[in-house]
Amino acid sequence: MLPIKKRHNKLLYKKLLPLRKNTKNKSKLLRFRKKKWQKFQNLIMKQKRQKFFDPVAYFLSTFKNFFSRKFKYNLQNKQRLSFFYGKLRKKSLKKVVNFALKEFKGGNSHATALFVEKLESRLDTALYRTYFSDSFNHARQLILHKKVYVNNRIVPYNSYLLKKGDLITLNEKSFHLVVPNIMKSKP
Repeated sequence: MLPIKKRHNKLLYKKLLPLRKNTKNKSKLLRFRKKKWQKFQNLIMKQKRQKFFDPVAYFLSTFKNFFSRKFKYNLQNKQRLSFFYGKLRKKSLKKVVNFALKEFKGGNSHATALFVEKLESRLDTALYRTYFSDSFNHARQLILHKKVYVNNRIVPYNSYLLKKGDLITLNEKSFHLVVPNIMKSKP
């Protein structure tokens, strides 16, 4: 019987090239030496050098293919957002969008702001943004292995929405996993 291949959670060249963005803002991608990455690196460098935006040229070029590109544009934006938040699944994104739209109908604030607020208040996002983990996958792994406590209770799922004043603590045995990430984050 053949061993089962593990699915690696890393950004693939095939995914990044059509998106034409370094969604994670990782400088590591600019240091890759393989030939296949050179096209992607050139795209990123071209975006950095671009100093002005010519709206006329942009709208003329996009107007020609507006209807054929609308789906592609929406799909790529969804994929960029998913990659930015650690490859969120379509189901998770839909839940957050529906929740933000429900809140918006209540008249609280702008739907987009609510959407981003909900994504940023997820437990895995909080762990990543505070440098307790070096990636979303590492944060999810800590949560899955019950190393993370919120208000002194183990939280078993990564989509837990934090509220203001919640206290996040870590298991003492997991400090050796977190300390190197914190030390790397210092300037």
